[in-house]
Amino acid sequence: MPDLFSVIPSEPLEVLGQKLEKRFANGRFPYSGQWELTCRCNLRCAMCYTDCFNTPEKIQNELSTSEILRILKELAAAGVMDLVLTGGEPLSRPDFMTIYEAAHAQGFLLTVFTNGTLITEDIADRWVARPPKMVEISLHGTSAEVFERVTRMPGSLNSCLRGINLLVKRKIPLTLKTVGMTLNREEILSVKRFAAGLGPNVFFHFGEEMRDDLLLSGAPFEYQLSGEELDVLERQDAGMWSERQKAAREAEAQTRTCGGGRQTFHIDAYGRLQLCSNNRRASYDLRQGSFHHGFFEALPSFPCPNRPSRINDDPSPGLSLQGRGISKI
Repeated sequence: MPDLFSVIPSEPLEVLGQKLEKRFANGRFPYSGQWELTCRCNLRCAMCYTDCFNTPEKIQNELSTSEILRILKELAAAGVMDLVLTGGEPLSRPDFMTIYEAAHAQGFLLTVFTNGTLITEDIADRWVARPPKMVEISLHGTSAEVFERVTRMPGSLNSCLRGINLLVKRKIPLTLKTVGMTLNREEILSVKRFAAGLGPNVFFHFGEEMRDDLLLSGAPFEYQLSGEELDVLERQDAGMWSERQKAAREAEAQTRTCGGGRQTFHIDAYGRLQLCSNNRRASYDLRQGSFHHGFFEALPSFPCPNRPSRINDDPSPGLSLQGRGISKI
């Protein structure tokens, strides 16, 4: 794919994706994906949507190193350019750097989502040698009391700050992100100020909404701030309030479109290809079939509540289409 990769530096990936959509049949081209490498994690964050699968039984069923390396080759062959490696905590996999370096060698633009606590000097140095596009670290507060109220792990703030400092010293592009919760609302603005004080290579991202866990228990919503509480919080910062107003205008005008299964995709820790991380209603098993077949043949039929479906009915729970690797989960 050299002719496609050669245009990446000249324009944002979103613009590139729109151009590629016009060039390929049915506007379908897998330029960006998110890969949930594991549900294991060394923290037990109260609102985490994957922690319910952080069990020995579930971890045993996660993709092996060889399976991941095979799928990476299939992604590269299909023309995937942008790849997010996430978890759980992806660095909790002993083979994470093997996976990362193999992906980097194949030309992917890599983003890593991490809690930062497992970043070591060795990992930071290897990222200097093979730079990520971005590392995003979840920073839930600036005091141990608040941060560890969320992570439920003593000493985790110091470990996170150590990881942040290792990346800042090496000028690795870094985003500190936090989600507003009843557990940490008093320190959201201090997290933003902390990020701003780390220099031009450090960015800040604020999330407003909880998401349900993989068991669909509803438990994370216990920590959701109300709309009124979010208004009070974000009105205290001009930048955050501007972003909130922009998002509201886009929602009203419906200018954001769903790229799941058209330009983007999600792979879970067990090798199941899905439209996106938020939509796991149907999946294609990459242990049984190829990424090319899954993306171009299976995903177009998957139900999405945000756009008209190509299938008439949502298959009943438990349906498995044998021979195609498609299943309801």
